[in-house]
Order: sequence, then C-alpha cells, then structure tokens
Amino acid sequence: MKRTTMMVMVMVALVFSGGLASAQDKSCDDLLKEAEAIWLKHDLEGSDKALEEAKKKCPDNAEVYWRLARNEYDRIEEIPRDQKPPKDKLIERYRGVETLAQKCIDLAPKDGNCYQWLGIGMGRRGTTQGILNSLGEASDLEKTFLKAEKLAPQYRSENGAANSLGDVYTALGQFYRVVPEWLCVIGLKQIVGTCGDLGKSVEYQRKAVAREPERVEYAKELGVSLICHGQKKDQPEEIEEGKKILKDLQSLPEIKRVDPIDKEHAKQLVEDPSLACGYSRDAQQEQSKDAYKGE
Repeated sequence: MKRTTMMVMVMVALVFSGGLASAQDKSCDDLLKEAEAIWLKHDLEGSDKALEEAKKKCPDNAEVYWRLARNEYDRIEEIPRDQKPPKDKLIERYRGVETLAQKCIDLAPKDGNCYQWLGIGMGRRGTTQGILNSLGEASDLEKTFLKAEKLAPQYRSENGAANSLGDVYTALGQFYRVVPEWLCVIGLKQIVGTCGDLGKSVEYQRKAVAREPERVEYAKELGVSLICHGQKKDQPEEIEEGKKILKDLQSLPEIKRVDPIDKEHAKQLVEDPSLACGYSRDAQQEQSKDAYKGE
C-alpha cells in the first residue's frame, strides 16, 4: 500500500513539474500567439501579461512592442469623451505609446507596424493637444504614416478588428481631413511642411473600406470625409453619400469595443454635419484660420 501511494505521489509530482516546465518553456512565438488570442477576447490586461513574458524571453523581438503599444492605445480609446483623464495625463500616455513604437522601429526599421503605431500615438497626442497647437509636428506625422504605407504591413487579425494597412489608410485619411487645407497657401505650407487635402482624405478612406467593408470605424471615417469634402467643395451629392454611409453603418457588426462609440458619433454627425471637418473620436478640433492667427 505504501509503495502504491509512493508511486502515485511520484507520478503526480512528475505531471505537475512537467506542467510547470511547459509553461516556462513557451517560445516567443507561442507567447505572441497567446497575446493575440487574448486580445481578440478584449482582455487587454491578459494580453499585456503574455507580452511582458515574451519581452523577458525575447527583448529584441520588435513585435512585442507594437502589440504593447496597441493595447495601451485601445485602452485609452475605449474611454468615452466625457470620461477622459485630464489632458496632461492623456498626453503622457500617448507618449508612452510612441516610446513603445519607437523601440519597435529601433529593433525592426523595416516593419511597417512599428511606424503605424508611432504615427497613431503621435496623431492622438496631436488631437489631444489640439490640431492647431500641434502643427509643428504635422510634417513628421505625415512622413511617419507615409513610411508605414510604403512598407505595407500585411498583418490582419482573424476577425478583421485590426488590419495594419487599412488602419494606415484610415489614419492618413483622418490626417488630410483634420489638418486644414488653408495651410496650402504659399508661405504657410513652407512653415508647417504639409497641409490638408480633402480629396486625398476621401481616397484613403475608400481604400480602407475596400480592405474591411464591415469595419464600423472605416465606414464612419469615409462618411465624415465625404461630408466634409462635399461641404468645402460644394458637392451636395457627396454630403448625401456621406450621410447614407453614416446611417447604414448602424447595421454593421460590432467587432471592436469602440464600435458603439463610433455608431453614436455617426448619429451625431448625421444630425449635425457641420461637425464633420473637425471631427475626431477623442475631441472636436478647432481648424479656423482666425484661431491659428491668435496662437
């Protein structure tokens, strides 16, 4: 009896120690796959935990850092406008996203995902500061997103909630809409280094929608850009197309946690299309030339 008991105890110990060993022996690829699977379940803390394990095991793996940057960005984006932390706290957090993305670039300078997340961090920090207060960095931001586009990252999540190239397209579309076109006049463009382009904005948003037709965010941004372009260029048919897109997207599946926020914003934009040109999920942007002159 004692011998049987001892054998059972040994077997249990072996199984238990083997289980521990298998957990400890997960490869970086295993941990990245685990982080992705957990992210797809909207568990950002759990995804972070797997990524931190991966960072200890393979600190020079660039993918770890853009995934950590994405988790932090997602975490901030899920906060409704009226519940956002103070501006200085938000700016600090977006700088954290940029730091992670820059580490990614340092490790893998030809990985478009790294530039994508650097641009997203810079862009959200810019809209948090106010676009007219961030024009000194507009040219660098444009170059970052254009670099990402040129590198053409092909990552796509299983459910389409993330599509690297599509996300770059929609980010460029937002950039060319929110940065004012009146900066294109000789003198101002030379000072700022870039300017808005509503035609490009619509083109980029159409490219994003073509990649993921059921992404609420992409449809919303296309609708916004069409309304803005239609208003500025006196094209009423574009305004109506944009409104229709904003109405129709209410029936799209909610894949991301921010989709309900975007659907609510779409309703507000249909009710008040004048918000379109300065629209941003985090805050409405001041774009007037008078406000710029007053800085």
